[in-house]
Amino acid sequence: MFRFAKSHWQGLLPAYLSLFVILIGLRVIVHLIYGVVPASIPLIGIAALFTADVILIIWQIIGTLRASENQLGKSGDTLLYWGSYAAAIVAVAITVFDAATVISSRTGANPVPAIPKTALIVQGDTILISGDIDFGTYDAIEAILEKPQEQITTVRLDSNGGRIYAARGIARILIWHSLDTEVDQRCISACTLVFLAGNRRKLREGAQLGFHQYAQASDLPLLDTAEEQEKDRLFLKARGVSDSFLRKMFQAEHDEIWFPERQELVAAGVITD
Repeated sequence: MFRFAKSHWQGLLPAYLSLFVILIGLRVIVHLIYGVVPASIPLIGIAALFTADVILIIWQIIGTLRASENQLGKSGDTLLYWGSYAAAIVAVAITVFDAATVISSRTGANPVPAIPKTALIVQGDTILISGDIDFGTYDAIEAILEKPQEQITTVRLDSNGGRIYAARGIARILIWHSLDTEVDQRCISACTLVFLAGNRRKLREGAQLGFHQYAQASDLPLLDTAEEQEKDRLFLKARGVSDSFLRKMFQAEHDEIWFPERQELVAAGVITD
């Protein structure tokens, strides 16, 4: 390893290896490491990180430039030569940006926002859920219902939606415990799966249920949204929702929301009270 590091420093390695692997490739890895540095890292840790990275980037750049100069002398490859200088400048700029980001997150100049806790409260025999539906919500509900001293009968919802898979898990828990559900203000998207899991389902005066098509945040086709919608249609049908309603519930685009009237929700079997 020492001989390899020394060879690179002296510019004895192939120029393309030095440029694309040691300078660009290794710098990408270091950039990713900066991205996972916690904001709570002590100052001595930041100092040690920066010191090590300064030594590393000097070794990367000097060795790459020497290798490209050697290659230029042998073959006259000016593209590789100037490309090495350009890559070195970009590497320094990225390193400065990474260092500034870590410092600002540590000092509070640009603090990393704290992950919001699941808004879940127990009032008597009712669990109140507000905010996004996520796996934290699932864990919190499961923990409450595992306590024998908690005599929960109802889950009250006020949510604009969240993660479909988390909502399905919560729905299974509610069905298992035969809990009732009610909506205080709004229950949209994934929240409606939780609501439909209720044994008895109540929409308070002025409250709304909202439905729309599913979407995924990633640009990669990680799942078939049409297939996922069909799974939940079958679930809602098993909960007593009419076929005519099921045909309409995913017609609204993801950036739009369909709010059915109370009379339609009653007629479709979505709400029972």
